[in-house]
Amino acid sequence: MKIRYCMTACAAAAALLVAGIPSAKEEGVKEDARKAGRAAGSAAREVWQGAKKAGKEIGHEAKKAGQAVGGAAKEGSQEFKRAFKGEK
Repeated sequence: MKIRYCMTACAAAAALLVAGIPSAKEEGVKEDARKAGRAAGSAAREVWQGAKKAGKEIGHEAKKAGQAVGGAAKEGSQEFKRAFKGEK
């Protein structure tokens, strides 16, 4: 009987030990996943900010080019009007 109780007690202790370990590992896994998520979020934020800066720069340059083209078109239309006024 003593051996049977001893084996039962050992089995119960082993079961408690095994049941306790996954919860400890689970916390470690959760923390690792949290850290990985933060790292991915930081990387995505940096990429987004870089794309935002590039987009702003492209927009500013396109605005400058549009203004130059618009100014040239305006000047061309004024010359065209002057040319027709001169023919009358």
